[in-house]
Amino acid sequence: MKELWEQAILSYNLPLTILLGLVAVFWLLSVLGTVDIDGFDFEVDADVDAEGAGDGLSGLFGFAMRFVNAHDVPVTIVLSLLSLFMWAGSVLANYYFNPAQSGLIAAGIFVGVFFASALLVKLVTEPLRPFLRQLKNEEDNQEPIVGLVGKVKSRVLDSNFGQIEVPRTNGAPALLNAILPDEGESLVRGDEVLIIDFDKDRDKYLVQSSARLGVDSPTPKI
Repeated sequence: MKELWEQAILSYNLPLTILLGLVAVFWLLSVLGTVDIDGFDFEVDADVDAEGAGDGLSGLFGFAMRFVNAHDVPVTIVLSLLSLFMWAGSVLANYYFNPAQSGLIAAGIFVGVFFASALLVKLVTEPLRPFLRQLKNEEDNQEPIVGLVGKVKSRVLDSNFGQIEVPRTNGAPALLNAILPDEGESLVRGDEVLIIDFDKDRDKYLVQSSARLGVDSPTPKI
C-alpha cells in the first residue's frame, strides 16, 4: 500500500491521481444527489468538439469520440473509465518499467497508456451501446423529432459529427447526434438547424441550417 501511494504521488502520476480523485468525488456527490449526472453529460457533450480549428481536426475528434463510444455511452462513464484505466496503467507501468523515475520514459509510458486505455474503454462500453441506444431512442421518440428546429450545441457540426439541442413541448430538451448532409459545410454552436431526416445507417439525424431555409425558431410551450 505504501509503494502504491508513493507511485501515485510521483510528479508524472500525480495529475492522473488528482483526476481520479475528482472523478471519485463526482460519483460520490452524484450518489448523494448533490450533482446532476445528466446535466454534467449535457455540458460535456456540448463542449467535446474541436475548437473550430478546421475540418481535419474536427473530423479526427469525431472519429476519436466514436471510437470510445462517447456518442452512445454517457460521457461521464467514458471519462471515468478512461481516468481509471490511465491511472492504473501509468502507476503499474512506471513501477515495473521505470524504476529510475525517468521523465522521458514516463512520457512514453503516458502515451502508450492513453491509447491502451482508450481501447479498453471501447471494449468495456461496447456491450452497453445497444441498451443505451434503445433507451435514448425511446426517449427521443416520445415526440416527433423530424421537422423540429433546434440549435447546435457542439462547437462544430459538419458532415461527420455534431450535436444539437431540440426543445420539446413534452419533457426536457433532447440532445441529439446530428450531421449535415453535404460535405464541406459546417455550422458552429448557436446556429439554428432544421431536422430534415434520420440516417438509420449512421444513427444520426440529418439537419440543415434553418437560416438558409428561412425557417423561424419555434417557441416551445410551457
